[in-house]
Amino acid sequence: MNAMSKSAPLVSPRTGFVVAMRATIVTAKGEPASEWLIVSRWGAAGEHLSIGRTKVAAPPGKPAPIQLAPKQTSLASMLRLPSAPDGAPTFLFAQRLPASMSLAGDFSPAEGYVRLHGRGTGLRLMLEGRCVGRAILSAWRVEATREPWIGEFIEHCG
Repeated sequence: MNAMSKSAPLVSPRTGFVVAMRATIVTAKGEPASEWLIVSRWGAAGEHLSIGRTKVAAPPGKPAPIQLAPKQTSLASMLRLPSAPDGAPTFLFAQRLPASMSLAGDFSPAEGYVRLHGRGTGLRLMLEGRCVGRAILSAWRVEATREPWIGEFIEHCG
């Protein structure tokens, strides 16, 4: 059994997943807010990333609720540039949803970027951007860490 666990692959940043993340959202309007996000990665090379706002508060020390679902979702595509020195892939937000794609929740066009760090239980992200398509363009910065959630899926390759 010990030999099997040593050979089991770690979750690579290129594998697919759907996870809950505890996020701190900072905007120019007011105090930072803590909220649950649903983050998904998919595609042949893990080139798509969606970040779904649940609008559910994520108080410290509380587990992710089972009923989490995205209400507003932004889509980002991986940059095809050499990896950053830390190996973290970078994604750019989409201002339009491709006709062949559907997302959970209402599509929220944005501009900015997402950096994805870590693997498996240590997965975290940092993003900066602003909403587009609205009269008021609100800018935000988000830092989030993966938390255990009954609805998660992490694809294991190998």
